[in-house]
Formats: sequence, C-alpha cells, structure tokens
Amino acid sequence: MLSNRKTTVCAALLAAFAAGSAAAQTRPATARPPRATLSNDATEGRRVFDAQCAWCHGNEGVGGMGPDLHGKLTHAASLNAIAEIITDGIPGTDMPAFRSPLTERNIRQTAAYVQSLSRSAATVSQGNRQHGAALYQSSGCAGCHIVDGAGGILGPELTVIGSHRGATYLRDALVKPAASHPPGYLVVRAVPESGPEVRGIRVNEDVFWIHIRDAGGAVHTLQKSGLKDLVREIDASLMPSYSTRLTEAEIEDLVAYLSTLRGAK
Repeated sequence: MLSNRKTTVCAALLAAFAAGSAAAQTRPATARPPRATLSNDATEGRRVFDAQCAWCHGNEGVGGMGPDLHGKLTHAASLNAIAEIITDGIPGTDMPAFRSPLTERNIRQTAAYVQSLSRSAATVSQGNRQHGAALYQSSGCAGCHIVDGAGGILGPELTVIGSHRGATYLRDALVKPAASHPPGYLVVRAVPESGPEVRGIRVNEDVFWIHIRDAGGAVHTLQKSGLKDLVREIDASLMPSYSTRLTEAEIEDLVAYLSTLRGAK
C-alpha cells in the first residue's frame, strides 16, 4: 500500500507522544499488557497499523524503534488529536502528513486503534532500574551522552529517550550500535595531505570546510582542499557494542533505566 520508505516513516508515528517504553515481545523481561476489546473502527485500524506502523512500534504497539503506545499519550489524549497527528504529521520530525495515500477513513480507524492501545497498561520492563542507573555511570555512558544537563556531547542526548524509543531499539543500540544509527551522527574519516588522519562525528560541512568531533571531544576544522581523502562511513558508529562488556541481565537493567528517561515530569 505504501512504499518501503513511507512504511518506515509511518512506523515513527506518535513517537514524540508516547510516555513509557517497550520491551521486545519475545523477551521474558517484558510483561505484555492485556489486549483491549476493539471497536469495529479499531479492528480495521489494527490492519493498517500492522501493515504500516508495526515496523517501528512493534506488533500490538509494544514498541521497538518507536515507543510503546500503551498507557498515557501525553500530547495526544483524544481520538481527534491522534487523527490530526496522522493527518498533518509532526513539524520538525520525520513524521510527514498522511492525507495521502491513507484515506480519511483509514486515518480515523488507525487513530481508533492507537487510542485503544493507550487505554491499556504500558508494558513493564523487569530489569532493575536502580542497578541500570549505576551501570550507566560505571560503563562510561555519561562520558558521551547528556541526561538532564549533565554528561558528554559526543553522542545523542538521552534526557527523553524513554519517550521516543522502545526497549527493543534501546537494547539493539547497546548490542548493535551501528545497526541503530541515530540521524545527525555521521562518522567521517579525513586524511590530510600532511599530519594524522581524523576520525569522528561530522559536526558541520560545506563546500570548502568540514568540522569533525573526534572520540575525545576535540573539534577539528579541516579545509577540504588540504585533504587526500574524505570518507563518509555511513554504517559506522563511534559507540562500542556492550554485547561482551555487559551480561544479558545487566543490559536489561540498563534498558530499564533508559526507559525511565522521559524528561521533566
């Protein structure tokens, strides 16, 4: 019904509006909420959701790249508000307007299904959040990420990550960071005509110059005419994998902590 590209974008719907995070359906560390009784509209909307939106939000909206849609939707409390988000998109995000190709009826039905999810209890991670918070500090996460104004700036800010990402995505980001590459953090490698090469996150680039922040946080300003090579590592990440640094239980605890990060209450 939609192209693969639009399928991925649709899967991001309501990502900025869900409070709470998901855990993977197949993981024993997550308690799945009971399924709500659906109206006729919601039943039809579920078919649209499963085809277009479950890519990111998971089957039955339990979350993944996008958040869990169960529980309170802080900025979309009514059916009309949910439908407006689907129809008009979210300015400043990857969520576009879906007046087309979805019909008005499709949008209304999908909104009804999402609303039915929001009336169910949010999925609950069984990880130890307090231990996860300690692991966040001891594992060096704060050296690259900001939470509530404190931390490093090499990686994305995590103050509200629990509102924008589900547990499946968070877990993958810890185990396979290159596979869940965040936008705006392109890794580049610059090789000057003289001097050592510089590898890091692209801060800014124009026709003549490129600015690169290396793993130590230093920003290098390089003139392109003085470079022998400039490589954009599309699939790379400066974040290390924690698959061998932490046990599975520790990763679950860290995911449980990250899921609580939703900004000011």
